[in-house]
Amino acid sequence: MKSIPEPHEFFKVNIHEERTAAYIARSMPFLIFLVTVCLLILGVLRNAVLLLTITAALNVAMWLWVVSMALTCMYGVIQSQEMIDNANEKESERQPTESKVTVRHIVVIPNYKESESILTDTLRSLHEAKERLSALQSKKDFTVVIAMEEREKDAKIKYTKLKEQYEGKFEMMVTFHPKDLEVTHMDGSVEPEVKGKASNLKHAVQEVCKKFDKEESSKKNVLTVIDADVILHPMYFQHISHDIASMEDRGEDPSYTFWQAPQLPWRNFYTCPVVSRVWGYISSLWEFGGVSGLIYGSHHMVFSAYSAPLDLAKNAECWDGDVIAEDHHAFLKAWFYAVFQKTQAAACPWVQVKPVMLPSKSTSVQSDDDYWSSWSERWDQAKRHAQGVAELSYALLAAWDMLTSLPVTSLGPDFLWRLLKVVFKPFMMHIVSTLQAISLLVLTLYWLASGNEIPWCPKQLVLTNLMTQGDTLLCGLAGAWVLAWPVVIPFILLIESCWEEADGAVKPWESSFLGPFAGSKQFTALCLLLMDVLIFFGPIMAVYGVLVEILAYCNVLVRGNRFEYKTASKSLASGKEVNKSYGSCEGMDSTQETPALQKNTESDDVETGQK
Repeated sequence: MKSIPEPHEFFKVNIHEERTAAYIARSMPFLIFLVTVCLLILGVLRNAVLLLTITAALNVAMWLWVVSMALTCMYGVIQSQEMIDNANEKESERQPTESKVTVRHIVVIPNYKESESILTDTLRSLHEAKERLSALQSKKDFTVVIAMEEREKDAKIKYTKLKEQYEGKFEMMVTFHPKDLEVTHMDGSVEPEVKGKASNLKHAVQEVCKKFDKEESSKKNVLTVIDADVILHPMYFQHISHDIASMEDRGEDPSYTFWQAPQLPWRNFYTCPVVSRVWGYISSLWEFGGVSGLIYGSHHMVFSAYSAPLDLAKNAECWDGDVIAEDHHAFLKAWFYAVFQKTQAAACPWVQVKPVMLPSKSTSVQSDDDYWSSWSERWDQAKRHAQGVAELSYALLAAWDMLTSLPVTSLGPDFLWRLLKVVFKPFMMHIVSTLQAISLLVLTLYWLASGNEIPWCPKQLVLTNLMTQGDTLLCGLAGAWVLAWPVVIPFILLIESCWEEADGAVKPWESSFLGPFAGSKQFTALCLLLMDVLIFFGPIMAVYGVLVEILAYCNVLVRGNRFEYKTASKSLASGKEVNKSYGSCEGMDSTQETPALQKNTESDDVETGQK
């Protein structure tokens, strides 16, 4: 009797596998870039219509994406402020004293050479959040895991000091990620782990599973991953506990659900250099807008700080030791795992991300050494973020293996539409945004070389001809007359949408010439934002956005995720701003300090953390 072959677990594929499909998947970002550039050059040399068509298509794609993100971002800001304002009043409603479901929260903080003060501040905020949970939950229902690296000198001493401060406030455990581990792929190939958050997190979650697998409990274990500098809203965990109870009351299964709060990297907004602030604007728009869009049913991936059921993280093996963008990889792998479960006749829902409209706060890159060191470290961070294009390669490889192993009858329109959205998200983030900038640059140079006009395009824009003459419409969409207008509207919306209550240590201008605006933090921040966007945004993103993405295409093509992971310094001015438990959202600040924090804030020294 023939044995039944094991089903192909396509969610476990890896771009470092030694097979043709893996090599092709790794090459796709670079090939798409190369083909597009060649077509642009061909358009310049032979056919202006081709140049205009490509530029117009990329412009329209970016306009729709950016404007939709900005609009949902503005709506999300309103929703977030309403939730924050009503958080205290609704506390009793959000967490009933008698709940049918007991949720155990497990918070993992991967870190390497983080300052003790940054970790202390984060643990203090977690203690505040823990206190907002139901009184029925014991200390053991809230566990904080300090995920450290074995290669960090004095890591055990640092943990001992942190444990002395917080051991009685919630359960604590520590993991030390061993060095020189290896990853074995499905095809038998072996790859050394990449030093970084993903490999650390993989080991930490494995240790967490060993601990809690020994317990027989009906509690819902929810895993939350945060960076060492992230401050979650005090009501974040209570919101998730209430959401799980509500889902089960409605007969829904929360086992395939991620939770994501919008994250604002503005704790040191005023003191960090412009190169870090510019990235903060983009990150806030994409991520705040993306999370807000979930309210309307749009698609978004988790990032940086997020929550998921521990069983999902364990069964899907969400984190691999040889990836860089652990957050996007975790979501993609969980999504393909759910599809795999469906192919095995398992009654499971689609993986979904639910918004938690309570913003979390983090810091931007800021070095203690000198001003230009921050630019260098921001470059290292930009290269690491751009390496996330490898997750497009992973999605393509997993999709290929999935489609070649599934029967055609299972590929319905709904399934294909979901798959398209999953693959298209990293494609927009890492490919379309870069190619749009390149095409606009090529068109600009062509316009200058052609005597400030584009052949085939009318010399003057006549609005009445816009919808009746194809050449007028195409030239307009490509930006052939006013080369700035393809990005003006999105950035006006960006300026209006990306500020929130966190003041980021802003020092208001006090000049008498400002009249009623003197002493206003909002006015100071708005002026700084306008200057950054209108003057510095373009030159900075040409290097820290477009160039790093091109380098990432080449690296993924040649080396995959083999990458030197460098941490970036995160300085946070101490003093009154640090004394605040959550930040500066009105009505949510706590002036209570732990003895350890009081000790840390007695001086005016700058605190440094790394991420």
